Amino acid sequence: MVPKSTASQSPAVITDMTGPLRRLAKACGVQAEYTSAEGEAVQISDDTLSKVLAALGMRCTTRSEVEDSLRALADQRFDRALPPFGHQFSGDSAAVDFTLPEGERFGLTLTTENGLRVQLQDVSGVTATRTVMADSRPQLRQVRRVRMPADLPLGEHLLTLTSGHTVDTMPFIVAPRQVPTVDEVTAAGTAPGLAPRRPWGLTVQLYSVRSRSSWGIGDFGDLRDLMAIGAEQGADFVLINPIHAQAPVPPVENSPYLPSSRQAIDPIYIRVEDIPEAGQLDGDQRLAIQALARRWGKPNVSTDQIDRDGVLEDKLAALEVMHEVPLGPARRKQLAAFSAAAGEGMRSWAIFNAICREAAKGGAKARRAAKSLQRAEGEAVRILPSGAAWPPEMTGPAAEAVREFAAEHSAEIDFWMWTQFIAAEQLNAAQRTARELGMRIGLVTDLAVGVAGGGADSWALADYLAKDVTVGAPADYYNQQGQDWSQPPWHPVRLAEAGYRPLRDLFRTAFTGAGGIRIDHIMGLFRLWWVPQGNLPRDGAYVGYDSEAILAVLALEAHRAGVIVIGEDLGTVAPGVRERLAELGVLGTSVMWFEQTEDGLTDPRDYRELSFATLNTHDMHPTAGYLNLEDIELSEELGLLDDDPHDVYAAERTNRQNILKTIAEAGHLHPTDTMVGTLEELWPVVLGLHGYLAGTSAQLVGVALTDVVGETRTQNKPGTSDEYPNWTVPLADLAGRPVVLEDLDGDERLTAIAQIMNGDGAAEPIFDADGEVTGARPGADAADPVFGDAEPADRMGGGSGRGARPAGRMPDRTADELDEDAHER
Repeated sequence: MVPKSTASQSPAVITDMTGPLRRLAKACGVQAEYTSAEGEAVQISDDTLSKVLAALGMRCTTRSEVEDSLRALADQRFDRALPPFGHQFSGDSAAVDFTLPEGERFGLTLTTENGLRVQLQDVSGVTATRTVMADSRPQLRQVRRVRMPADLPLGEHLLTLTSGHTVDTMPFIVAPRQVPTVDEVTAAGTAPGLAPRRPWGLTVQLYSVRSRSSWGIGDFGDLRDLMAIGAEQGADFVLINPIHAQAPVPPVENSPYLPSSRQAIDPIYIRVEDIPEAGQLDGDQRLAIQALARRWGKPNVSTDQIDRDGVLEDKLAALEVMHEVPLGPARRKQLAAFSAAAGEGMRSWAIFNAICREAAKGGAKARRAAKSLQRAEGEAVRILPSGAAWPPEMTGPAAEAVREFAAEHSAEIDFWMWTQFIAAEQLNAAQRTARELGMRIGLVTDLAVGVAGGGADSWALADYLAKDVTVGAPADYYNQQGQDWSQPPWHPVRLAEAGYRPLRDLFRTAFTGAGGIRIDHIMGLFRLWWVPQGNLPRDGAYVGYDSEAILAVLALEAHRAGVIVIGEDLGTVAPGVRERLAELGVLGTSVMWFEQTEDGLTDPRDYRELSFATLNTHDMHPTAGYLNLEDIELSEELGLLDDDPHDVYAAERTNRQNILKTIAEAGHLHPTDTMVGTLEELWPVVLGLHGYLAGTSAQLVGVALTDVVGETRTQNKPGTSDEYPNWTVPLADLAGRPVVLEDLDGDERLTAIAQIMNGDGAAEPIFDADGEVTGARPGADAADPVFGDAEPADRMGGGSGRGARPAGRMPDRTADELDEDAHER
């Protein structure tokens, strides 16, 4: 189905400000017009443009202010000797402009990151001049251009311009032309003599996958075991949700895509019992931690919402006990080396957490005081999620009050840095286990688009973030009101002036222990949809970034870490973005349900080769729910449909049925398994869809763990906040029974899908047009290609008149039985 128009902003009203505002917008990289996902040109209103430009620091309320801002922008290139940042890709020869007073002598040197000094001689004549005011006197400035050598080594280098009595420097990086490819990353893990095969893996929301050893939430110990289970089935990776750090005190934000900091890993995922010092606890310490752990035995085997607040409080209490255990000499040196190498952003996060916890110590009294202060002083008072007021003198990491606090609370700050050391240690251990057991990629982490407005990064990186705007997405068919993600965007100019250092640091943290990374909304490296404060999400504008500089930073860090890069490029994508990412070796995202044209469903063999193919995303209902229109039902229930619900149901039912018919015609489904909305036997359809997807030309394929177990509920419903329990849904099967990690070890359903993905074919029949089984994928038993003698009773595997259905249903255990198992720990 081709979606109808969702163009959201009214046609622009032309005023005497329209022309000047558009000129200023163009000079600032703000798009006054964009092409919607449906291919329609959408004009941005003058009101929205002026608000976005104001957030960029432009004065633009009157025509004369706009003209002044344009002149100021034209003068900026002559204000500084060197640009704030430079880059080139390997083999290129970048041109760098520099500006000096007329006739001033100069010298240019590049110092590579390994200390080699290169004198730069390829300098052009004057390319531009301008008279500016300097020390209250007019001064003629001249622009020249230096050509960088094409054979510079990869790395972070420093360009130095010496002139007169001044010295100016500029970071200059040389990046590889491509990020590591799938073939390069998997080659090291492929045994000699084995034929290469296309990698596949599991996609999971880690917090939802609990074991009987968890503390109410999936953790790094569970990740290690899940990777071992996946490796045994032939999977090459496990892709998880973002594990960025959240608030250090309740209430905790549930969304992993709205973190406090992307510069740190959330300690909530640490497996306390796996910390090496656990063996050195004294009796009282051990009993204290065991008492905390016992609280989570029953929640681990319940389908109640995940209680992040309770988990965080107990886990931090246990970690503080564990932190009291002295480290041995080797571990102490390892921690010191880790802390010394940590990015500036990680240490700022540790300081922020210490301040937060100190501010929250006052409890109810502190919350009452904060409310009184806010009533007296208004919005200038910053209230923390805990209800306490942020100390007003703590304006940022460089503030004198913050430096004094850090000196006085060094032990608390050391604790938070220690949690990062432990988190990195456990991630690296999980990755080693995965590689040892045959996974060729291992862990694939996820990088969120941005951070929460009141979190650690918003505080520490405030100088590099835009104010009075948030990041979101324009309206499209699936989100007809647009989206507001409540995240402050990078300020493009200030980020460049920082040499993209904050971006580099968060890439390094995200690559910890990983063989790959998924970048959510990777189009945000090119442009972001800014929603001005007070506007509806659909009434925003795109602001562009220096994408080549950002891609150079990404390519260099990915090269150093040896990770593949997957870009989530769904939705509204600017022309040329996918092509440029492909040149860089970044995989796009192909979701089967979205791969449609006016002619119908796209054959998976025609997907982009450089892509990551899946049936769904974390913003969609799992396949078992999607097939029966539970997503539409939920949207109607929550009032998220702009169109008549009857029309939406009818259109989606028709669209999805047509898709299933196409897949049935390809032999992957029985012809009667296409009645969307009334399907009673879902497992054969889920199996057939994976068989169809397995024929893709995409280099990577992902299998959602929710589809394996028959989950119907979505983890996230876009456009909602408290209306739906987003990001707190524990893993369960079709019948609503909790699924714990131990259930997955040797699970027949996982085996069946793994056989399809491995090309063994022992799980998928081939149907003819009459629904008769005509054969099986290579490796299947010809007499009984898939189903065996099992006749599970539930809808994911119930019997039918066409013979037995695939085995692999979860054991019929009650929650009480699961609870009993948990108490045997």
